[in-house]
Formats: sequence, structure tokens, C-alpha cells
Amino acid sequence: MVRELDLPRMSTVEELCAAVAERTGRPVRLVPRRMRVGEPSGFVERLVDADVVHFEQETSGLHQAHIICHEFAHLLCGHLGEAPTEDEEAAQVELPTIDADMLRLVLGRSHYDGAAEEEAEILGAELTRTLVLAPGAGTTSQLAPALEHRKGQHV
Repeated sequence: MVRELDLPRMSTVEELCAAVAERTGRPVRLVPRRMRVGEPSGFVERLVDADVVHFEQETSGLHQAHIICHEFAHLLCGHLGEAPTEDEEAAQVELPTIDADMLRLVLGRSHYDGAAEEEAEILGAELTRTLVLAPGAGTTSQLAPALEHRKGQHV
């Protein structure tokens, strides 16, 4: 599937994000956040006008890249349902006793079956491999020090 996507070798997670958005035909935004106990380390929220990838902010850059690429894989594989229409989004019910973030998490993400999770994990790992882990600007530049060999060579 990665070959079929014909993605060029990327230098940053942000550039990969732009390629996924182009491929899916929908804007994709990356939003770091502190996940609560019991929440997944990442998820996609489908909005009328964009897909939002939420990912754990309190983890290493390498883990963040892995989480983001896993969520990109769900988008690329079509694992999510259709985006809500403006009418559906406007018809949301206010439930003041339930935390809005938790409600969005529960209602905004399907529970994927094992095959979809396995597919997303494999494709996510392959997408992570398209990242150039070298010094420079952007998210992936922060990964390079964690992957340096003791003699200063990247693995």
C-alpha cells in the first residue's frame, strides 16, 4: 500500500501530514494533548471540514511520530466513517454532566476490529519509515538524537 501511495521520502511529520491530506482530499490537523488514563495514545476526530489527529504530548518524539503515523494509516485505509454533515454537527446535544473531551472521544472514533488495527499498525510503521530522521526543523528532527549510535551515526 505504501508503494501504491507513491509518497516521496518525507523530512517531517508535518510534510507527511500534508501528503495524507492531499491523498484523502481532506485537511488534516495535528493536535498534541495530554491523554487521560484509559484513553488511547492517539485518535482521529472527524469534523465537517477536517480530520484532527489527537496524539499524546507527554511522550517521546519517536513515540509521537509512531502514534501520528498509525492514525494517518487509519485515514488512508478508510477505517473511519463518513465525516458528519453540517446539519449533524449542529444537532449535537449538550450534556453538561459529561466531559466534552471524553464524549468526543467516545462518539468520534469507531472501535476498529483487530484486522483494521493490525493494518493500521503495519502501515503506520511503514509510514514512520518514510520520515527522514536528520537534524533540522520540524518534529522529526527531534527524533534524531534518540536514534544516534554511540559513535554519532544514525541507525
